[in-house]
Amino acid sequence: MTVTRGEAACYRIKLREPWQSASHVITTFELITARLWTDTGQEGVGWTFTVGAGGTAIAAFLTDDLLPAAVGADPALVERTWQRLHGTVRDAAPGGLALLGLSAVDVALWDLKAQAAGEPLYRLLGGSRDRAEAYGSGINLNLSIPDLLAQFRRWKTRGFRAFKMKVGSDDPSTDLERVRAVREEIGPGALLMLDANQKWTAAEALRRIRGFEPYDPYWIEEPLPADDVAGHAWLRAQARCRIALGENLFAVAAFNEFLRRDAVDVVQPDVLRVGGITPFLKIAHLAESYGAPTAPHLVLELSGTLCCAIGHASMIEDLDGGTLGELGALAEPIRTEQGYFTPPPRPGHGVRFDWDALARWRARG
Repeated sequence: MTVTRGEAACYRIKLREPWQSASHVITTFELITARLWTDTGQEGVGWTFTVGAGGTAIAAFLTDDLLPAAVGADPALVERTWQRLHGTVRDAAPGGLALLGLSAVDVALWDLKAQAAGEPLYRLLGGSRDRAEAYGSGINLNLSIPDLLAQFRRWKTRGFRAFKMKVGSDDPSTDLERVRAVREEIGPGALLMLDANQKWTAAEALRRIRGFEPYDPYWIEEPLPADDVAGHAWLRAQARCRIALGENLFAVAAFNEFLRRDAVDVVQPDVLRVGGITPFLKIAHLAESYGAPTAPHLVLELSGTLCCAIGHASMIEDLDGGTLGELGALAEPIRTEQGYFTPPPRPGHGVRFDWDALARWRARG
């Protein structure tokens, strides 16, 4: 099997309601797809995303550089192809838009490889389990307390037993009031994760975390700027709460530095930001060697498959309004049921896009 051609596109999907965190307000989800066809007539599909900027640049980089470089590749040799394509993007940028584009190609290659093997992707990658636990997650710092509690009630009716909310309000008492209300709503037995989106300094983060302690947070996510290894190491040594991070780290070496310095408890790689499935697996196995669970960032439809493949995975994130199905991008829905994700049984990753529905969102440029 050999790749004979490829095609990329960017789709700007307007969100029904804005999302707000401590660092930004999101109104648009940009979906960038990469489709590869082979001489045997198979099609592999990969994708990546941004939250409102850079999507057409990624599509152009795919069209002009990455997809032509993938022509002639054997999908069975994913590692070889990834290394070669990474050489193409490394000089353009060590991370960022170029790496997002590489992720889309890598996912499409793994899709082809699993199809050729006649196996669902999670089985091809190891098949550790048949389902993965998910948690309800919201980019919800803008919601009033009544609306926030209504969101958590919806998650409870869907069977979730773990939940994540945004913190990082300018007024600490606002955060405390919101966290207290949520803890009362979900009860003492549920897991509650807090996400600060890089809002604080180390000293401020410690003060805030100590204020949250009566409400038993399971982890605090990105309390500091994502590249502050020393600050996270200091904070982890002082705080009683687990430290989670990784959505804004883009290389295996960066994860290794946090793990080596005892600066993280829960590793959260984003498969579409680190360069695809190929480096994601390396990060996950690296985390396992340090005894740290992997809890992937977003990308439910793919993260769930990967968590079913690897043995030490933790929970996956089911973002309210942010799955491909909720965004109207899929021909066949993929969703969690009673708090669990079950990977599609068909060969490949099993994600099928609704190209006709997406056409109205297609961006030009």
